[in-house]
Amino acid sequence: MDEAAKHASVPVRFVKVDRSDEGFFLDPVPYREWLAECGGQLPPGASAFATDRGHYDFTATTCVKDLRLSTVLVQDAADRISVEVRFAPNDFKHDSGLRIRYENVTGLSMDVTAEGPGEFPWPDVKRLGDLQLDEILPHDQGISHEIAMTGGRIWIVASDLHAEWGDLESPPTA
Repeated sequence: MDEAAKHASVPVRFVKVDRSDEGFFLDPVPYREWLAECGGQLPPGASAFATDRGHYDFTATTCVKDLRLSTVLVQDAADRISVEVRFAPNDFKHDSGLRIRYENVTGLSMDVTAEGPGEFPWPDVKRLGDLQLDEILPHDQGISHEIAMTGGRIWIVASDLHAEWGDLESPPTA
């Protein structure tokens, strides 16, 4: 079994994302504690994104919770693979969307656990659902970024990432 396939069934390591009949229980505190102690092991872009004051503040407009996956773009050029993941805002919470660009990608997997459209109470809900929490950890290739959604997970291994809040239709800034 390859690394991506093995990891697809392993839950995030520090953040807590537990589903019950009543919904989701989320706890970023263990990961925030890990970041305070070991966050310096992350490359600059990943560190800046993970340690942003609003990242895990559920009331902040720059909190990742409740974003919705919009687009995943993969580019293979100049002997390197890059991935851009765009998340659309939740209109009740966010001022803008989030674009994350990953450099030198060596792993990408998506685990979809949702049953399909019949399971969702609202017609505009996406199959992967809403972003719940994420965590970025050191990896021998740079970082691993696991993103827990209500209907699955996204896992990316790259040398670093650059996150930018803003209009998803405009070209990314350098």
